[in-house]
Amino acid sequence: MRRAAVLACALVASAAPATVHAYSYELSARTIGQLYQLPTMRLLGGDLWLSRRRFTQTLNLSIWDVGDLAATRARRRPGAVDDGPTIWFTGYLRLDHDFGAWTMGTVDVDGQTLDAIDEIPELAGQSLGFAIPYGYLAVDGLGGRVDLRFGRQLRMDELESGAVDGLTARLHTGTPVLVEVQGGLRVRDTSPLALAGSDLDGAAGADCREYVEAATAGAGTWQLIDRSRAGAGSRYGSDLADCPQREALMPTASVALETDGLRHLDARVSYRRSQSRTVGVIDGVDRLDHPDTGLYPNERGQAPSWGVNEETLAASARGAVAIGRTRLAPWAHARYSLVHGVVDEAGAGLRVERGAHILEPEVARARPVFDADSIWSVFAVGASADARLSYRYAPKHRSYRGHAASWLRRYDADDVTLAQYAGGGTVAAEVDLAARWRGQGELFVDDGYGGRRLGGLAMARWQRTRDLVFTGRAGLITVDADFATRVTGTSASLAVATQWQVDDGIALHASGELTDSPLAGLAFRTLFVVDLAFEPEI
Repeated sequence: MRRAAVLACALVASAAPATVHAYSYELSARTIGQLYQLPTMRLLGGDLWLSRRRFTQTLNLSIWDVGDLAATRARRRPGAVDDGPTIWFTGYLRLDHDFGAWTMGTVDVDGQTLDAIDEIPELAGQSLGFAIPYGYLAVDGLGGRVDLRFGRQLRMDELESGAVDGLTARLHTGTPVLVEVQGGLRVRDTSPLALAGSDLDGAAGADCREYVEAATAGAGTWQLIDRSRAGAGSRYGSDLADCPQREALMPTASVALETDGLRHLDARVSYRRSQSRTVGVIDGVDRLDHPDTGLYPNERGQAPSWGVNEETLAASARGAVAIGRTRLAPWAHARYSLVHGVVDEAGAGLRVERGAHILEPEVARARPVFDADSIWSVFAVGASADARLSYRYAPKHRSYRGHAASWLRRYDADDVTLAQYAGGGTVAAEVDLAARWRGQGELFVDDGYGGRRLGGLAMARWQRTRDLVFTGRAGLITVDADFATRVTGTSASLAVATQWQVDDGIALHASGELTDSPLAGLAFRTLFVVDLAFEPEI
């Protein structure tokens, strides 16, 4: 009787309607450990080697079609146009830890022995860094036209770089033009779970200065912030670094127009502005000899409440067209800094492909710019112009390939005693020697300010089985420096490595390298990697 009751309940439960929501996901992890030594740059005394003991753990998670919305629509309306919405998430987590003397060592500064991490705050991210470079929730096809991204979003291209914690909306207008609007807080080194080095280029963290007022208005001086007021001690962070302006929130807004659905043209125009609130009095008005009116000169209330850190206007375009058997792909990009009033990045090129031949000339010009709040923004920084030409020969179904490239750079240097030109080139070839053997060789040279570098590399690859590969590499580089303080001589290296795919998505990598150089002498380095997200080369 009891069994019958249980069976009846099971039949009723199975007959009752139920909704099951599914989704797909991808999870990958990678663990890397490195043990090696680096020599310090010392003008006096014997060589000093600092050990690096590095551990890195990464985790990537992507979840597709949260709520099973896209799959449900496909089942209900086979063949219909998918007008959304579709919800998905992607994120990346990274843990870095260095427990060697590189971060835990000491340095002598003005007769004092300080922890290296105190004198160089940027080491904190290498000592113990726990970061989320990106992680956001996405909603695509909302109303059939709007795509949303909410969270930490990272963009890296030739004109725009950095992450923003905020919201991005992309509107498909039904025309070949897409509108994108983004707003949020720019990710800085002091942002929660930020990747080290996220700040705009500028002064180092240990070089932060404040304006120290004098008895007469306007007669004050810029001085390092008093380190005695820094926070409590931490083994993994700097105890002396104090930089209030770099801790200020930096609201960022941008708008962009880009092509949408065009087959032969991909173009984008964008405007971005980042600003931060001006830091006032940082620790009481009577902390110094004269009343403190703020981090910046503000005796007459002249310091603005907000300041612009960056403001840029950028444009890029890339095309594709075929003329008979010849395929042309022109491209160009430029970025104008409204804060500095200069074009800081610009370039153009053309990729010409015909059969096995690929030719690509390009020109570029760059002028370094910094966070407008950085003291480096008031210095004149020289620009440089580049011209490059590369050629690749890659015939299909052949066992050999070749590549050659040359470049020439001109520096806008006011000092005529310095070399204004630099240039170089490289020639490389690759050949499949047998069914399981592959060889590569490269010769290179470059010359300019600092000296001449000439050398070559040779590599052989043997695929023992489908899952086991061995690689050997030898290199020789000769440096002829212009200055007596630079290292001149020949460096040689010999390396062997193996890759063993244990199972699908799991591989072991091991390598050893023996080097001999004028700077470091004879040295040996090993590397072992357990890869849990392995994808074999195609």
